[in-house]
Amino acid sequence: MELDEIKNKEIIESINKYLTMRDNDKALAIINDLLDKDPSNEQGWLYLGIVNRRLDKLDDAIKCFETATDLNSTLIEAWGLLTITFIDMKNIKLAKKVMEKAVEFNPLDEKIQFYSENLIRVYEKFGPFF
Repeated sequence: MELDEIKNKEIIESINKYLTMRDNDKALAIINDLLDKDPSNEQGWLYLGIVNRRLDKLDDAIKCFETATDLNSTLIEAWGLLTITFIDMKNIKLAKKVMEKAVEFNPLDEKIQFYSENLIRVYEKFGPFF
């Protein structure tokens, strides 16, 4: 493993730690530093979207999740969080379009297929589950 890969892994682990602790300020500082150095880091965009969701900045979260999926169309978490963010904004039509796009980009991915068939229905019925 190269030095840069090890460093990125340590940064991602640190962000995960702060997100788990719900310390959004510390996570955000590390995320912003990561994205300043590497704006093509899809995990950074995913995490920035998560922090923005937590801060109720849903429009900003959507932009982050879209960037993450643009950078890596197999990033299942970003597709799922983008979908439920649209649901939170009461835009089921866009949520469904996101799932259709996710399936289009990942036609053989069983998790994406499962999300496509169940995520919106379950989220509408039971509400936030994370």
